[in-house]
Amino acid sequence: MMISEEDRALFRGSVGHVVKIKNQENVLKLPRPQLKVKIRKALREDPDMVDLMSDDPTWINSDPTSEMRFRRDGVSPKLLRQLIQGKIAPDAVIDLHGLTASEARDELQYFLYAALKQNLFCIKIIHGQGYGSKGDPIIRGLIDRWLRLQLDILAFVNPPQRMGGRGATLCLLRSQYPFD
Repeated sequence: MMISEEDRALFRGSVGHVVKIKNQENVLKLPRPQLKVKIRKALREDPDMVDLMSDDPTWINSDPTSEMRFRRDGVSPKLLRQLIQGKIAPDAVIDLHGLTASEARDELQYFLYAALKQNLFCIKIIHGQGYGSKGDPIIRGLIDRWLRLQLDILAFVNPPQRMGGRGATLCLLRSQYPFD
């Protein structure tokens, strides 16, 4: 397709005088803001509030047949459906098999901090279904509770069986630098 001289003149008139940048390395790069770990306001202000990130399994959903599924307001159902179907590949994976509840909590908190700092979008947490536990699956139920408390978790689900099924959780993370 040829551009007519009339269109070319109209374009040049609307754009004005343009100078090509000689050195592409002189582009101004602004520093990224420091990652701020968000802490729930209630936990920060009320000393009598129970530590919801505790490893106390007294009020968790320990049913190994239940689906773990959560979506914050504003997250599209289509995005959640893609996560459920395993169409979003995880950027990082952590395996919490064999850890105690308190070890799993500490490892998960460090892993989430590192993932957020690296601005990852999707992570996978392998926790197992609790077959090695005496009684009910503890870590699986605790992870469900812990993830709901993290403000930077947009959604989480159990992935398809080929990606770990009920023994794993896929999580979508809030972008720390939304304008990159």
